[in-house]
Amino acid sequence: MFRLFFVNSKSLVIFADTIVRFGLKQGLDISENDYEDLVAYDKSNMVMSDALLLVSKRSYSSKGLQAKLIQKGYKLENVVKAVKRLEELGYINDEKFSKVYADYLLQKGKGEFAIKFELEKHGIEKSLIDNALKSVKTELEPYEQIIKILKTKFKDFDDKDKKKIRRAASFFLRRGFSSQDIAKAFRNYKNIIIE
Repeated sequence: MFRLFFVNSKSLVIFADTIVRFGLKQGLDISENDYEDLVAYDKSNMVMSDALLLVSKRSYSSKGLQAKLIQKGYKLENVVKAVKRLEELGYINDEKFSKVYADYLLQKGKGEFAIKFELEKHGIEKSLIDNALKSVKTELEPYEQIIKILKTKFKDFDDKDKKKIRRAASFFLRRGFSSQDIAKAFRNYKNIIIE
């Protein structure tokens, strides 16, 4: 980063790439149009720099990264260009993101509806969500997952105590499991042994 000083007491911090691109050197006269082009070019570089910094820290979906960069105050056109370039370079891949994130949520004990909701929230397309859900299907049926969680998180679960049943059912509904799978899990709770 370099700071340019102008005769009219203005100054501007720009990237070295901008200096090279515009052939800037001491004593060079810059018209108002050239100044605006220089600022626009430098801002697009700044968006790309921030985008790279963000994806270096954690994974993002395309829409998630766009939203984050717009929130930082960048113009939509510069954000779209930066995100598209990162997609071309392979730093952003919505298909990979959706599969990895769906698997993470599944490991956290989330059900299909919760995973779908979270992926939609990140702006993932429906076809990619469907593929991600298929890729994270486990050997366990959803009701078996519920039983597994019941046996670890609700050790004192009693399938005769209505208050405990309501509390557990509410927990699993919030986690995105269907009411049919929850009912099936409660019916089969004592019959299935899951390691």
